[in-house]
Amino acid sequence: MRFLPVILLAGCLSYHPKTAETQIPEAWKADYPLQETFVEKNRFWELFEDDVLNALEEEALAGSFDLQIAAHRIQQARSLVSKSQAERLPKVDLKASATQDETLINPHSYGSSTHLERVQQEQYGIVADFSYEIDLWGKFRAKEKSAADRLKASQWDYEFIYQTLVTDIAIHYFMLRSLGEQIAFLEQALSVWSDKVHLIQHRVHAGLEHEINLSKAKLESALVEGKLKEVRKNYALEENRLAALMGKPASSWKVALGKLPKTCPNVSHVLPSQILLRRADVQSALAYVSAGRSDVTVALRNYFPSLPLVGTAGLSTPLISRFFEWQARYWGYAFNAIQSLFDGGGRRADVKFAKARFAETFSLYQKTVNQAFKDVEDALSTLHYTNLQLETQIRASEAATDTYALSEEQFKGGLISYLLVADAKNNSISVEREMIVLKAQRLIAWVRLMKALGLQKEAA
Repeated sequence: MRFLPVILLAGCLSYHPKTAETQIPEAWKADYPLQETFVEKNRFWELFEDDVLNALEEEALAGSFDLQIAAHRIQQARSLVSKSQAERLPKVDLKASATQDETLINPHSYGSSTHLERVQQEQYGIVADFSYEIDLWGKFRAKEKSAADRLKASQWDYEFIYQTLVTDIAIHYFMLRSLGEQIAFLEQALSVWSDKVHLIQHRVHAGLEHEINLSKAKLESALVEGKLKEVRKNYALEENRLAALMGKPASSWKVALGKLPKTCPNVSHVLPSQILLRRADVQSALAYVSAGRSDVTVALRNYFPSLPLVGTAGLSTPLISRFFEWQARYWGYAFNAIQSLFDGGGRRADVKFAKARFAETFSLYQKTVNQAFKDVEDALSTLHYTNLQLETQIRASEAATDTYALSEEQFKGGLISYLLVADAKNNSISVEREMIVLKAQRLIAWVRLMKALGLQKEAA
């Protein structure tokens, strides 16, 4: 009971700082309808019912280097937990020795003789050394908790990398599909312009058309061809990015042209407060905060004395023939209390460093929480306004198609210049390309929203 006040003092040295309260909004600011009954899936890509996307996701999960690196980091963290647990256990070392030395002695130790002799001495021994530090202050328990928290953080980091990988695959896949649709559309537009150029050339040779109309048609054809080459370049670059995400060499990996999914799934209703539990990056940051708090506790408890218990037992004899006799045994033990009186400010520096690192991890946690809310708001706003843009773009597409058809009829009737026909066709091409881009942006915003809300491991 005499040590009880000291033990209680050690308990008081656990680090529980006052930190700023994390602000959590009650509702989302963005105006977008969230569905209460929508069933979400961690494998969200299956909702698009796209066989190519499903195959890419499975291949990426099997071959991603990022996931492999994250898995190795989990193994490292698990090893550090085992090491911290080992520090709380006794240590036993076995040592075998055989020594021989020669020294100068006085054989007449009780007389006045000055005659000295050189003698050789041999010694053989097998010794077991035992050591154990009593964790009276809980320093090793705090170390183990810190390692366990870092293991938890590494596991959440793996989950976040998984979420990032599957969403990036989907995002770049939709970008690739968007560029593929643009390629198909521009190839069709270029074919139309090529036919127009040939038609106008015949009309110019027949004296039915002005040269300026032919020049205008050639210009527009060249512009469309230039756009087509640019889109093909972007397609190749996007394909290379996707190959890198898949863990494949870009030189030997290709995806055939295809179309975007026609529909976009609904979005589940998630409260802002639920984000803190669902987001892997938030949970990882929180685990690092807990580990940092334990590190400060360890640094504070280093002010207390260490309490090592040591012992030794074995056999030792100068005659190897009598090595295993009972008289050759020896043993000993000692209990020590070691208190550092002066270390040049080393422990104080350790405490300051641990507290500063804890403050850093807590600030990072708050930043991660705010970033999580921002990600959701950004995705909701993008999804909302992209849908509105698509509604407008549909009307613009219908108007552009009608305008081009009317201008063709009026040109054939000799009522307008071909320049107006070319302008109408250009407007139609721009509107249709923008339509393809907006469809891809809507799908990408939906995927980013899934990541922002925090993917669930099982169906909700």
